[in-house]
Amino acid sequence: MRFGEFEADERAGVLRRAGTRIKLQDLPFRLLVVLLRRPGEVVTREELRAELWGSETFVDAEAGLNTAIAKIREALGDSAETPVFVETLPKRGYRFVGTVESDEPAFAHSPVAPGMPTRVANRRALYLFAALAVGALAIASYIAFSRPHPITIAVVRFHNETGAPENDRLAGTLTDAVVVALAGNPKYGIIGNSPLLVTERIFEDVSKIGGALKADYVVLGQLQKGDAGLLTRAHFIRVNDQKHLWAGSITLPDADMERVLTAAVAEGVGIGLDRSRETPTLTGR
Repeated sequence: MRFGEFEADERAGVLRRAGTRIKLQDLPFRLLVVLLRRPGEVVTREELRAELWGSETFVDAEAGLNTAIAKIREALGDSAETPVFVETLPKRGYRFVGTVESDEPAFAHSPVAPGMPTRVANRRALYLFAALAVGALAIASYIAFSRPHPITIAVVRFHNETGAPENDRLAGTLTDAVVVALAGNPKYGIIGNSPLLVTERIFEDVSKIGGALKADYVVLGQLQKGDAGLLTRAHFIRVNDQKHLWAGSITLPDADMERVLTAAVAEGVGIGLDRSRETPTLTGR
């Protein structure tokens, strides 16, 4: 799908500008594709949440959408005040306002056979539609009941331990970024908006969080002062035995912290899950 100088390759998950690849995370790219497929239409926030996360992932969709839209605009060089591509409709949703060209062939309507009465053609079309609907429902039911339950991960709000109240917002931004990054993986069921996840006793509350939210794992984060700048620490913990499966720390300027942190946590969760499969749990959850 082409618009202006840009091209979105849905199959490859790649955004290019004049042939040069532009870095855009998976979730913002998928959101952009949804808008590109419906140019000129208002896509509601509820529709976007269902499209991007489905019904089995519990996230702060408002924060997730805001972050994803901001990343799209950054990649496209667009502006919320004077949009060229993505327009925000407050309390409703978003609309792609540019012109989209696609290599995909347009869907063609099957013509009515010559001499066939319209009523008969409509009845046949109705039967065909009903048969397709029943088949689609059967396939969807099979998938829903046969696929394994997603791994449930609760992301605790990052703790601002710098002593500076102005870093509270940064701690929240980092939390939202981690939630959005992990929610892009369909194998995970992410919980990121429960009041229980705003806790003052981060390590002591792992069992409480896991039991109340039915979470298998917990991601904990801390924001601290380091010698070379702000320091972020992240921990990936298995709920059953509170075993630390992965931990990492990053010291970077504010502008780079979000991008590097989310990539590190996403990689760390994958490493932690591999370790979890190698080490038995105490309760066999």
